[in-house]
Amino acid sequence: MKKILILGGTGGLGSQLTEVLSLTYNVTSIGSADLDITDTLKCEEFFEKNTFDILINLSGYNFDSFIHKLDCSKEMKLDKMLDVNIKGSINVVASALKHMREQKYGRIILISSVLAEKTVVGTGIYSACKSFLDKFVKNISAENINKGITANTIQLGYFDGGMTYRIPEEMISTIKESIGLKRFGSIKELAETIEYFISNEYATGINLKIDGGL
Repeated sequence: MKKILILGGTGGLGSQLTEVLSLTYNVTSIGSADLDITDTLKCEEFFEKNTFDILINLSGYNFDSFIHKLDCSKEMKLDKMLDVNIKGSINVVASALKHMREQKYGRIILISSVLAEKTVVGTGIYSACKSFLDKFVKNISAENINKGITANTIQLGYFDGGMTYRIPEEMISTIKESIGLKRFGSIKELAETIEYFISNEYATGINLKIDGGL
């Protein structure tokens, strides 16, 4: 049975996804309290002691702000957003790759966002972080394709879990109207997308948008 690590797996979306994938895989889910992915040494130590076939990184941090209102010298939230979304992703991928390259098999799936391509005011820094992930997996793929390792991102739209639950009730119907299918995606549909990337070696270096026609 393949071993999956879900980072950010203790949140709403992660815990639901863990439940579905555990029917088929040996799944370990951890959150920020279990591993600080922004700490390079801690990541290296964790992956030296624990090996996985498949890495799914759901970890993320966001706050919205107009760019001209950011105080980059004082804004700790900005540092955290860059550390978690960019440095954290680099740390876990670099650490996980060592074992994957040795065993000549691996699947790296990073959760991006439709905001990587869709311009929404106030999300400039967060969307740029997600754009980084989309380019990052292309290089990971190119460097590891001869080692049986694939790397892809899933550009998430609105799903029935996680941060979607924080949306004010009065905004939900408006958002659903902007989606072609007029509904949020299900956890089962997200799991099916992940399983596609796990099973298909020919699919690598891809940024796959799943948004229901947003």
